[in-house]
Amino acid sequence: MARLTSRTITSDRLLLSRLEAQPPTVPVLDLQEYAVGTVCAAVPITAGSSVGCLALSLPVEHAHRLRQAADALNRNAAPVLLSMAI
Repeated sequence: MARLTSRTITSDRLLLSRLEAQPPTVPVLDLQEYAVGTVCAAVPITAGSSVGCLALSLPVEHAHRLRQAADALNRNAAPVLLSMAI
């Protein structure tokens, strides 16, 4: 794995440990992980044995909207996944 930022996890063991500790239906929120000046949220989704996520990024000045946006993404993840499967 490549280090994208100083916070990027590059250890397989640490990544799997962190993912295992994360509740399966709770959005993951992060500040400035992928680009300086952004906030990010990812919602885990599964389809059979496949795992992925839906994610969004906002400018840091809209950080106060991230939780609400992540919650809406989480509520709508199943319909989005179903529409992608069709």
